[in-house]
Amino acid sequence: MASTGKIFAGTIALVLVLTGGIVAAVMWHSDRTSKRLTAEAEAIGFVATPAKWWDSIDEENKDGHTLTFAYVGPDNKVFTRKMEQIEWYDSTKRYNICYNPRDGEDWRLYSEDHACGE
Repeated sequence: MASTGKIFAGTIALVLVLTGGIVAAVMWHSDRTSKRLTAEAEAIGFVATPAKWWDSIDEENKDGHTLTFAYVGPDNKVFTRKMEQIEWYDSTKRYNICYNPRDGEDWRLYSEDHACGE
């Protein structure tokens, strides 16, 4: 029968391997997304409206913002967006949109210091 120390060490090793795999997968996906979104557009009519909501997972009230804006994408098509329950918004920063030049529906909002496609 295995000792308690060996079981504990094996469990810790398994947790570290799983955590490392998850972190690597998230970083790979984020890098892949950033490289796909090579075109940049200005957030037009950007409005951040303060919002409050109940988070049933954390079982607490949350404060944040609803972000509303538009951008001009491929073929000069205008895309309007509304992002709700955003906790990371910082009013001291400016934001731009990085989008896929072949598909304006494939987009992400970044702070203006982010270089699209990198």
